[in-house]
Amino acid sequence: MSRPLNLNSQGEVVNLKEGRYGVYILGGFGISLGHFSISLKHIGKNEEIKSVKAFWPVQTFVNGERAKKIFIINVIKSGQYEVIFHNPKTVEVKSSNLLTSSFFNSPLLNDNLEVIFTKKLVPFGFVK
Repeated sequence: MSRPLNLNSQGEVVNLKEGRYGVYILGGFGISLGHFSISLKHIGKNEEIKSVKAFWPVQTFVNGERAKKIFIINVIKSGQYEVIFHNPKTVEVKSSNLLTSSFFNSPLLNDNLEVIFTKKLVPFGFVK
């Protein structure tokens, strides 16, 4: 599991091994992505990997914080990758995905939103 990365940061580098990764957004279960997407650029090579929207947006907890899987990324070659966030300001996260709760709760501040990459895809329980 990678360290949490702020959505509005630039030039973040992560070391990823070959495999399939789930990308989770932290902070809440009510997610509206807008035009947001993530891509990875291999450092030293001009290869770029684009994320795919998760078919099953699994809800879980990561380090005691609400998290929802939003993307899947298949890493073919191990190495260091620069994480590129496209249109991060279009993301809106609310603590709950229940319609009644979303009327009364305002979205989380976009400047504080973070994502995490993990190989361990757990449908229920906690990701450690």
